[in-house]
Amino acid sequence: MAVRKLRNGKWVADVVVGVKADGSPDRRTRRFALKKDAQTQEALWKTEKTAKKGDAILSGRIPFRDFVEAIYWPQKKHLRANTVRNYKRDLKLRLLPAFGGMAIEEIGRMQVQRMIDSCETRKQATNARETLSSILSLAADMGLVAKNPASSKFNYPKRPPQAPDAFGVWLSTFDEHKKVLEHVRGEHGGESVERIVVLGLCCGLRKGEILGLDWERVDLERREIRIVQTYVIGDTSFLAEPKTEKSKRTVPLPLWALNRMKEWDVTPYCSPDLEGKPVHPVVVGKYGRRLSPNGAEKQVRKLREERFSDGTPMPGITMMSCRHSFATACIRAGIEVSSVSKWLGHEQISTTYNRYVKPLLSDLHGDVSTIDSIIGG
Repeated sequence: MAVRKLRNGKWVADVVVGVKADGSPDRRTRRFALKKDAQTQEALWKTEKTAKKGDAILSGRIPFRDFVEAIYWPQKKHLRANTVRNYKRDLKLRLLPAFGGMAIEEIGRMQVQRMIDSCETRKQATNARETLSSILSLAADMGLVAKNPASSKFNYPKRPPQAPDAFGVWLSTFDEHKKVLEHVRGEHGGESVERIVVLGLCCGLRKGEILGLDWERVDLERREIRIVQTYVIGDTSFLAEPKTEKSKRTVPLPLWALNRMKEWDVTPYCSPDLEGKPVHPVVVGKYGRRLSPNGAEKQVRKLREERFSDGTPMPGITMMSCRHSFATACIRAGIEVSSVSKWLGHEQISTTYNRYVKPLLSDLHGDVSTIDSIIGG
């Protein structure tokens, strides 16, 4: 038998892997809450069944390339589209050139370190190792290798110094936010670039969440928007489930965002959501269709070339830095980090602190006055 759903909503993996000593079928069954877990267990038992028949291909001698294509990908159908895209990139550029024809049992710590040393940057190396670890972890679960060599500690290329504004300029106070918001209202009121900036600076939404937002998920009476999907880049742009379960959330609308959204036109263009229901995107492009991630970045880049009415240049914000700016400004304004973390849809509060809150040096110079007022000089 195969994976099937029970009346109580659980999933059961059911496989006959062979024959017991008394001649009765060696049947394995196990229940799971999730279908994907039952499918993974089914695959493991089928591998054991095939191995008992003496099929040499399902042993540690299977080439890395064959294991990936014949076993790994069929067992990873539940992976997010972004993850699949990144894994395939790492395989094409680094893992297959290094290990393609090598038997998986021959891949050891030394071979993994050699692959890491061939990477140009620390980011490339860590991504490639994590992808390799995912693949060899499945091989270890199946008993094809004794342990996962990619799970060890390795020496990585040194991380080059990063420019302070590598991912865009952080605006660390809501006064700075207001200056940008007033500019886009005056120069681009109702346009897609204003909608992007408002949803980023006022609500802290991710890039894909901004572009995946539909008017059907906006409740202006209750001052809320519901995040249920994200718009991502694959071979083409497409809608997908949010990053994590906590990313599915309801976000309150600050007054500025509420008043601006009341002024925005609802596009007549209708597109299907993840469930195929007709919806109306909040951020649309030139022809009224949902704006693509590349199109959105292009519009924000053009915005950075503008100047305020006083002649000062527009800060180099990006869609990413708008979200980071929101988090930083919230913390600077005294909002509890637990609230900010929930607003951003993070799994852990530490993520909010470590990745999204970025005090600037100018802010630290301002904070020193607090110390001076107490200690003096």
